[in-house]
Amino acid sequence: MSVFDRIRRTFLVVATAAAFVGCTKGPVCPGGPGCEPTEGSHTFLIYAVTNNNLWRYIRGNVNMAMEAVRAGLPADTRVLVYWDGLTNYTGESKTVLTEIVKENGEVIERVLKQYGEQDSTDPAVMKAVLQDVQYYAPAEVYGISLHGHGTGWFPPELNNLRQPMSGESYIEHDLRRPDNALTRAYGPDGEEYMSAGDLAEGLSEIKFDYVIFDVCFMSSIELLYDLKDNARYILASPAEIMGKGIPYHKVLPLLFSRDYPIDRRLASAASAIVEYYRGESYPSAAFTVVATAGLQGVADAVKRIFAAGVEEPDFGEIQYLEVLEPEHAFFDLKDYLKNITGNGAAKSAYAEFETALANAIVAESHTPQIYSALGTGLSGGFFPADDVCGISSYIPREWLPVTREAWYATAWARYVMP
Repeated sequence: MSVFDRIRRTFLVVATAAAFVGCTKGPVCPGGPGCEPTEGSHTFLIYAVTNNNLWRYIRGNVNMAMEAVRAGLPADTRVLVYWDGLTNYTGESKTVLTEIVKENGEVIERVLKQYGEQDSTDPAVMKAVLQDVQYYAPAEVYGISLHGHGTGWFPPELNNLRQPMSGESYIEHDLRRPDNALTRAYGPDGEEYMSAGDLAEGLSEIKFDYVIFDVCFMSSIELLYDLKDNARYILASPAEIMGKGIPYHKVLPLLFSRDYPIDRRLASAASAIVEYYRGESYPSAAFTVVATAGLQGVADAVKRIFAAGVEEPDFGEIQYLEVLEPEHAFFDLKDYLKNITGNGAAKSAYAEFETALANAIVAESHTPQIYSALGTGLSGGFFPADDVCGISSYIPREWLPVTREAWYATAWARYVMP
């Protein structure tokens, strides 16, 4: 397998009556379809958009989840899979909601609902699927893991995966990957991608206890700020995720543990993911757990920094999070702000930012070096992760006007910039 045989991720309800009736098999009340959740119940959903070159890797993630169920998980925990896309190398596909269960000693995917063809990056479709999840697996605690390709806050029009925006003469940040990629990036469902706003709308059907992104670059301050009302906690990477994704056979037992609160379980999961990758042939991983309740405090502090006046960034001295040359697209948030704050009011505001950031970041873990496969050629490679706080930021530049304009349109930029 070549080095580029791995990279990944950025991400109608039409059901026949026969399929719907055939899905009613399952536990009866309490906790059954359409019932009130039982105390302590916990439902975890893998939302997999696989009409792309990642399907075989995401299939491996589902197999890992099946391994966790086979080993045994606590009572009142449910693992569901929404799969939309390819199922094999012959081009066959399906759109289905299943539950991973153990029956007669065998671990299987029991079909809960079959769907017709639909765009799973459409927020209305996502909300409809989440309604089905609540019906078939009611719970007190909900978590979701999103699978697909992703490029952080960047809208589809800027990541060179759709037609360029009007007036754009060239791609300012080439976020394409080779066809058989080594890392993950949300979408696509065919050619369709989800914007940050659409993702927030789609997820709003359930107030999640946690959202996990098995998708590249999603721990960006711009995206996190957009999603701050969608979940109590978000586990994501500020960089690229290797093609194998998250090792769910190691993570699910931690998430379902009842010995610790959710934030500590997620912290353990982040640590377990990074430890898993330390032993891989490409020892690269960076994961962060963010308490969304702390993000507004971060925004307030950053707003004060910019209001106080900042210096021009020295790009050569700021931690980058990919190997795009000459213009990096993702920088470490903390290292960036440290670089542009001198003395006086800005420095005082930076100290307040450090406190706010510490309150927002529950846990952060990364390998000493991180792999990046961005670009269209053999430009991938490792870079040192010396100053990684766990959250990225874009740095607007006047000589990159299209991306600068798009960044200033984000909710984050509109709030923090003078």
